[in-house]
Amino acid sequence: MSETNKTAAPQIDASNLKSSYANVCRIAQTPNEVIVDFGMNPNFFGQMLDEPLKLDSRVIMSHDAAKRLCLHLMATIQNFESKYGTIELDVTKRLKTTGTPEAGT
Repeated sequence: MSETNKTAAPQIDASNLKSSYANVCRIAQTPNEVIVDFGMNPNFFGQMLDEPLKLDSRVIMSHDAAKRLCLHLMATIQNFESKYGTIELDVTKRLKTTGTPEAGT
């Protein structure tokens, strides 16, 4: 194998790539793999609906692949927060209250 082939990025075929949105995930593991289920929680943002949480995608990976994913996600979040500020995980703290403005503002 030539030196050029060793450093070249692999070709990527994304023709069958499917996109979906998830606001919840469930993680499980076996001794050999990490299982991540993704889905939608219709009650995530307030009003309680009579709908169950719906899981629709599952990714199964090795523990070393899961660790690499974790490191890449952490770097991505750190980069985002350095540009735009800390991401608040408590939804109630993100809600804007519509009250009367304080005196002098």
